[in-house]
Amino acid sequence: MNDASPDRVKVSNAVVRPRDAASLILLRGAGDDLEVLAGRRPLHVKFMPGVYVFPGGAIDPSDRIAWSVEARTETLGPKLARSARAALRETWEEAGVLIGRTAGSLPPASAALPIEHAYRERGLVAAMDVLTYVGRAITPSHSPRRFNTRFFLGDGGSVFGEPAASEELEDVRWHPIGREAHASFRDVTRFMLARAIALRGGTASAAAPLFYWAKNARRIGVCREAARPA
Repeated sequence: MNDASPDRVKVSNAVVRPRDAASLILLRGAGDDLEVLAGRRPLHVKFMPGVYVFPGGAIDPSDRIAWSVEARTETLGPKLARSARAALRETWEEAGVLIGRTAGSLPPASAALPIEHAYRERGLVAAMDVLTYVGRAITPSHSPRRFNTRFFLGDGGSVFGEPAASEELEDVRWHPIGREAHASFRDVTRFMLARAIALRGGTASAAAPLFYWAKNARRIGVCREAARPA
C-alpha cells in the first residue's frame, strides 16, 4: 500500500481559499469618447499574464487601518472601506495616479504610510465618497490562485496625475472603450466594466452583483454588503 498516493490526490484536489482583493475602474469622457484606465499584466507573472486589467491587488494588513488622509469613510462602511483603501493604494502603486480631491488642511501625522505621504505631498485627501461600489467577483475554485475581489468605480475628474507603467502593469493609459485593450478583457472584467458604465449613466440596478463560478459555469448572485450603508 502506497501511503503517499492518497495525500497527493488530496493536495491536488484541494480548493484554494480566495484572498481578499480590490480593484478600481476609472472612467472618463462620454459616448464614443469614453475611456477606461487599464494596463497589461507582464508575460512573466503567474496570474493572467498578458491580460489587460484594471489597477488592483490583494488587501494588505495596513489597508484595514484608517488613513490620516482619508475623508467621508462613513459613506462606505468598514468592510468596503478597507477594500477601497487597497484599490486606491494599488492604483497609485501600479498606475501612478491618486484619486480624491484637494484638501483644505490635513492634521499632522507622525507615522504615515507611503500612500499617505503621496496624498500629503500633493495636498489631496483620499475622498471615499467619490467611489461607487460596483460589485464582487470570486476566482473559480479550480484556479491555483484565487481572489475575492471588490470593484469600485471612480470618475476621471477625481484622478490626479498622469498614468504611467510600472513593474506590475504595462501599457498603462486611458484606453478607448471597444478598442484593443477592451478586446482582451476577461469575462469578469467585461462584466464589471459594463456595470460600472451603467452606474455612471444611472441605468444600473441597485443591487450590487456577485460574479462567481459554480460547476465550471459562471453565475451571478447578489452581494451581501451594500454600496451605501443606511
